[in-house]
Amino acid sequence: NKLYEENIPFTKFENIYNKYLGSIFPIETIDKNNTISVFNEELTYKSISKYIDGAKLEVNEKYIIPNLKNGIIIYIGEKENYGNVIIIKTENNINIWYGNVCNYNVKLYDHLNKGDIIGEACTNELYLVYKKDGQVLDYNQYIK
Repeated sequence: NKLYEENIPFTKFENIYNKYLGSIFPIETIDKNNTISVFNEELTYKSISKYIDGAKLEVNEKYIIPNLKNGIIIYIGEKENYGNVIIIKTENNINIWYGNVCNYNVKLYDHLNKGDIIGEACTNELYLVYKKDGQVLDYNQYIK
């Protein structure tokens, strides 16, 4: 239970792991001919506005949320004002928060590729926050 309530210093583990064992992110295979992407959607929304540390996107009801960048899930749980949140640490060490997520079928430490399904929006709102080294980043640089 503590795993979902406390922030894990993931960067420390990652640095040690990388030093002795190499990258935590799976090596992409050379032969991709056997892989077929079933769901590879881009982010679609009706409107976007500033919301606390990030952005609030107006989406369709039960909107299926695509992962925006390759990464690993480092948090699943409730965050005040964001509802159920899934945080993905990307390969360039940016943490992307996906807020107001329901009906997800992912688990902690799963590796997701860009375009993989994260879950669906609980309502017609999706919250996105971008952070690096604890600092909030401007969502306008990342959301098209």
